[in-house]
Amino acid sequence: MTAKQDYTEFTNAHDIEVQSFQAYGSDFMKKAGFSPDAYVQMAMQLATYRLWGKQAGTYEATQTRTFLHGRTETTRTVSTASAAFCEAMGVVPKYDEHVDSIRKKKIELLHEAVTAHVKYMGKAASGQGVDRHFLGLSLCAAEGEKLPALYSDPVFARSKRWRVSTSNLTHPLFVNWGYGEVYPDGLGLSYSVHPRFCMFSCTTLKETGWSTKACQLLEEALLEMRALVEMDQPPRSKL
Repeated sequence: MTAKQDYTEFTNAHDIEVQSFQAYGSDFMKKAGFSPDAYVQMAMQLATYRLWGKQAGTYEATQTRTFLHGRTETTRTVSTASAAFCEAMGVVPKYDEHVDSIRKKKIELLHEAVTAHVKYMGKAASGQGVDRHFLGLSLCAAEGEKLPALYSDPVFARSKRWRVSTSNLTHPLFVNWGYGEVYPDGLGLSYSVHPRFCMFSCTTLKETGWSTKACQLLEEALLEMRALVEMDQPPRSKL
């Protein structure tokens, strides 16, 4: 009875919303010259930036299966490049894409943010990430041994606080999936990027009221990003 009651209380405390984004998918992203996963990660950065008014520590699981017993490493989505992109887009849409110089600058920043993410993901997949190394070093400490000062540094501790936990699982026969938030003031954000659509599952504590808003902001971000790309393309001839 206790286990059943705990389960019921835990599930009832959470809110899960699904964003079935049907406007476009990986086909459009690839044609525009972007890595689909990194492109969607930037959309999630923009959405959470607008949700909270600032970026928050974001975790993306990256496979390290090229190594014997390899499992995962952390890809850190927040970067100076993603920050520049989010700041240019604004906490609310600016609707200034029609100005050539502004639109081109935003697209340039989007490309830089996507490139930075792909580069970090490549390093993480090849064992050049930082998080598993820091974890391994801390586990090497003998019982009672004092860890280096870095581990008690508040900035170091904040850098590992994943308010946004993300993971991509895309398969043609797999529709959607999800998991909970890592921190009470965060959200669990699973996603899949299909050729013509994207699926997101956002889980938060009900008391925050963020899951529905986050899904709405994801749709807004993805539509705004598409508008940037399409408006910058030369008109097609009807001949």
